[in-house]
Amino acid sequence: MIDWFTTTIPNDPEDLPMDTLSLRTSVCNAASVFVGEYGAVARQAGRAGCSRQTVYEHARRVERRLEAAPAAAARRPPPALDDDARRRFAVEAFAMGLSTRQVEDLLRIVLDGDGPDHSTIGRWVAEAAARAGAVLEAADAACVPRVRTLALDELFFGGGRPWSGSSRRA
Repeated sequence: MIDWFTTTIPNDPEDLPMDTLSLRTSVCNAASVFVGEYGAVARQAGRAGCSRQTVYEHARRVERRLEAAPAAAARRPPPALDDDARRRFAVEAFAMGLSTRQVEDLLRIVLDGDGPDHSTIGRWVAEAAARAGAVLEAADAACVPRVRTLALDELFFGGGRPWSGSSRRA
């Protein structure tokens, strides 16, 4: 079991592992300090079988550990996405209905501000659409003879088609 109360300075007596108390007891000790209720520290020290000073020490260690957690998370490097992965992400996100500016925002979040701008994303999408056009043309030619029913929507009728009571009009 890793003692998460210890730090990287092993010679500091304050940072030595607490072998005699469980992690749960140490956290309960810290919680009794943070509650701030009169007598809570003394009651917890009695339950844990340790001194009030130990309870306060556990609270300091928990507090230091929790303050250090966001700094460690902030130092996490952004994922390494090569140019092909960025292009694929952008094109697929656009195909899912996101705008180029939304894709730009997402890539900047994921890449820690190092994402492409929306005009580059638009160019990537246009290039992918051009490549897909040839495939779709061949697929359309193969599918047209097999089409038996064609469903026209409200756009064909100029948006004047009446809708049911639960839907709004086009």
